[in-house]
Amino acid sequence: MSIFDQALALGKGIADTSEYAEMQTAESAVKADPGALQAVKSFQELQQSYYQMQMAGQELTEEHLKKLNEAETAAMANAIVKEYYDTRMKFHQVVEKVNAKIQEGITGTCSDNCSCGCSGGCG
Repeated sequence: MSIFDQALALGKGIADTSEYAEMQTAESAVKADPGALQAVKSFQELQQSYYQMQMAGQELTEEHLKKLNEAETAAMANAIVKEYYDTRMKFHQVVEKVNAKIQEGITGTCSDNCSCGCSGGCG
């Protein structure tokens, strides 16, 4: 099996996780609810505009940060948005663990302070 076939199999395995399925379900719920969808879009648009400002060399002010925090708080007040965020975080943790295992396979050492029980390079 080639490395690309293995990568495809890994992707399919990730797509088969409960975390991915839960995230997809939560995303569908957001898309089906106009209030939740607008809350997510508003927050993401503000977040993106601030990111572009930073990339252009502008520093965010306290007012910018306050506005971003308020937008996030408003979005998270919606239970559907909160569930979507929580499921995205759980899925992200799975992806981080997969990446750590890939890194371990490349380097032969653990990337998480040897809590994985690896034999190479610990201690």
